[in-house]
Amino acid sequence: MELRQLRHFVAVVDTANLSRAADRVAISQPALTRSIKNLEEMLGVELLERKPRGVAPTEAGLALYHHAQVVLNACQRLTREVRELERGVTGTVHLGVASMFSTHVTGAVAEALSTAHPRLALVVTEGFFEDLVRRMIDGRLDLIFSNFPQVALAAELVQEPLLNVRALLVAGRQHPLAQRREVTRAALIAQRWVIGDQPHSQDALEKYFSVEGLPAPRDIFRTNSLSLMIALVQSGQFLSTLAEHLIGPQLQSGDIRRLPIADAAIERQAGLIYRRGAPSRPATGYVVAEFRKVCAQLRG
Repeated sequence: MELRQLRHFVAVVDTANLSRAADRVAISQPALTRSIKNLEEMLGVELLERKPRGVAPTEAGLALYHHAQVVLNACQRLTREVRELERGVTGTVHLGVASMFSTHVTGAVAEALSTAHPRLALVVTEGFFEDLVRRMIDGRLDLIFSNFPQVALAAELVQEPLLNVRALLVAGRQHPLAQRREVTRAALIAQRWVIGDQPHSQDALEKYFSVEGLPAPRDIFRTNSLSLMIALVQSGQFLSTLAEHLIGPQLQSGDIRRLPIADAAIERQAGLIYRRGAPSRPATGYVVAEFRKVCAQLRG
């Protein structure tokens, strides 16, 4: 099995079309077809099946696709790092950061690294938890800094808690519930909510209401834009749970208010996620050390 065959196969699955895949890898379609056929003969399985509008991976093909992505991403990273060492760069670390930490924590880490390790290249990808974990599993990320949803991770991934993050149940100044002296969970069900468009966000909302045997709200707006979530809450039409550090100015001005309910604050852990053994690589170790230092200062 050759790397070029894996590249050809991944291109076919990504495009679902032999012609487009051939263009992507810059070979003729007959040559691409032969390459896939040779790969199938080598493995003794069918990898693709024809559909009315192109091709799709078989079950075996889908398994190969995921493994091929890991292999190709690892080879790409290895090639890049060897070339960087030749130029005197101490390494590249691909960091995934949850959107709520795109500036909080991460900015201080990046600033410290630029001073302590000026030859280290840090590539930061902002995203939500599930997307970042997928990128790590297929080899595109070395580290993740995120809050920890209550979901099980793959066995090869390690969670290192570094901070406690407080999320608040909030409403805009003009929201009817913000004017009350006391609010019950039952009163929250009929309200409009805005939450992250991620499975763990819906799970957390359902768990919050199930504690009292209540159904989760049905009028829910989903988005992966934190700025939009904050704006919708501030409009006075939506409720949400938002990290306290994200809405400090709005809380101070009173434009966003913590709801008067006993358990309106939810404590969650945040920290690093990495593959077992990953921090032993020097460049990755530098980044991990800075996150530990910055978070220790914040806890203090």
